[in-house]
Amino acid sequence: MTITRKNYSLDHIILGLVTAVSSIGLIFSSFSHDFVVDPVVSEWSVYISLGLILFFCAIYWILYVKGIFCSFRESSLFPKGLRGFALLLGIPVFLFWLFWVNSAFFVPKLFTEIFGEDATLIAEVKKQSRASRRGWGCRHRLEFDTFSRRLFFYCISERTYNFLPDREIEVELLVKQSELGYVVKDLTYNKDQL
Repeated sequence: MTITRKNYSLDHIILGLVTAVSSIGLIFSSFSHDFVVDPVVSEWSVYISLGLILFFCAIYWILYVKGIFCSFRESSLFPKGLRGFALLLGIPVFLFWLFWVNSAFFVPKLFTEIFGEDATLIAEVKKQSRASRRGWGCRHRLEFDTFSRRLFFYCISERTYNFLPDREIEVELLVKQSELGYVVKDLTYNKDQL
């Protein structure tokens, strides 16, 4: 069975464009784990995402009532019941997640990379090894006790992992910092602690 379409309706095109543009930040954030977002920015990003979802849903429903959009009426991709469920619940939840990733990570990191200033911070770290050998993430990383943020970790080599002690050590982080968070560029530690 082949699923093909000869033409797409306006609602398919707009949903595809919104999803494609929103996916840029998701793809970027999947491969970039060196940004620590400010907790206030992280909280506000939830409100921004909710506001965007409510705004887009209101526009969609207004245009649906006026007859401009018809909710996937020609779609043969989903059975009828699943189509309604995806439209009412799945698509807003998916778009909320995309908007949240963009407003919580991608936009603040881009702002910090462009307008941030170099700074140094002191942090306590200890080494951590992950049992998974899948391709995502890294096998050996440093765990920071002073902060724990989503999508942040600092990878280290196996040689460095074996060299570091099992206890916490103090490190100096070289960062690029802005009002929205900071990007960890490098870290140094005093070899006397080892």
